[in-house]
Amino acid sequence: MTVLAVYLFLLLAIPSNRSVAALGGAGAPAALFALVALLWWCWYHVQRPTPSLAQDSQPIRIALLIFVAAALASYAAGASRALPPAEINALNLGVLRIAAFAGILLLATDGIPNRERLIKLLRLLCFLGGMFAALGLLQFFTGQSFVERLSIPGLAVSDFGALQDRGGFNRSIATARNPLEYAFVLAMILPLALTLALYGTGSRLLRWFPVATITVAALLSVSRSAIIGVLVAVVVLLPSWSPAVRRRAGLTAVALVGVVWVMVPGMVGTIKGLFGGQDPSLKSRTDSYDVVSSFVEMNPLLGRGFGTFLPNYRILDNQYLVTLIDMGILGLIALCAVPAVGFVVVITARHHYAEPLLANLGPALAASLAAGAVLTGFFDALSFPQAAGMLFFVVGLCGAYWRMKDSQGTERYA
Repeated sequence: MTVLAVYLFLLLAIPSNRSVAALGGAGAPAALFALVALLWWCWYHVQRPTPSLAQDSQPIRIALLIFVAAALASYAAGASRALPPAEINALNLGVLRIAAFAGILLLATDGIPNRERLIKLLRLLCFLGGMFAALGLLQFFTGQSFVERLSIPGLAVSDFGALQDRGGFNRSIATARNPLEYAFVLAMILPLALTLALYGTGSRLLRWFPVATITVAALLSVSRSAIIGVLVAVVVLLPSWSPAVRRRAGLTAVALVGVVWVMVPGMVGTIKGLFGGQDPSLKSRTDSYDVVSSFVEMNPLLGRGFGTFLPNYRILDNQYLVTLIDMGILGLIALCAVPAVGFVVVITARHHYAEPLLANLGPALAASLAAGAVLTGFFDALSFPQAAGMLFFVVGLCGAYWRMKDSQGTERYA
């Protein structure tokens, strides 16, 4: 679990636009750490005297295997045609990115020893998410990035990372590369933080700090993605809440909007404007459909190779469309299957847990994945280290939750 804690720190504390220059998107510190995690996972299972993988029915690993197989098939399809140097480099680095996704998912699935450690890791994730949101709030109110000029030896800085403006308000990013990645991380952590706050024990301040900061940060993010992600997460959580919890949540939401209305003049109107009228970003997305269709017709099943549809060709702002071009129809199905399987297994496994916190953790993980899966269609999420890392990490947590469903642990979560 210590390794996973280090991974979370690298993922959220180090700015997402820092990487080893020669490796591009595959050179983010968290991604390189995930590659080491994959090697460690492989070594552990190879040297075990009694094999366990064949005996352990783990749907998450099967979904990952299908996704990796689809990625390798697309790699073979890409390597079989003549490619410009930029695409060859992207194709090879794409393999490293897929390996990093697999490494952190597998380590999270198999590396958490028991229920107590799972809860502790989730608490750490939520605390880091609270600090991530707090930095975003500081950026919103001051207009200062605080991380833009941060120099880390050995890591180069991409052209992302500066604060943007929308409707006269600062668009926070914390340590993310852009506001969309920032919104993605907030939306995926919020349902987990809410569940730990509602059903956990210990300091009320520590439990509710991440919920408060993430909720306010999402509302002040000046981002459709953040609002939609939070709404998706709450909709998935609602059936698991008692009527009393739903009433409190509704009253809190109304009160929060009222406070924002008074304390940040113009913000509520700006948020309403995001969902109406003509938006250039929406038009850009819809105008991309013809481009996607022409590329898919050339390589419908396996695609042109993972990572080879470069941003300088066109920015689609939709990972599913990018995957359809890069990995074909089979690759798109395989990508969708990863969070879908995670969603199903945690909803199924929740009935095996008697403790309220653990039983409600199933819907929380499902809500986190639902938010991530929806927002994956809003930008090329797998090209952003924090977004991709968070998505596959949470899927790995779903695997751990499934694996522990039949254990007779009696841990207490103080």
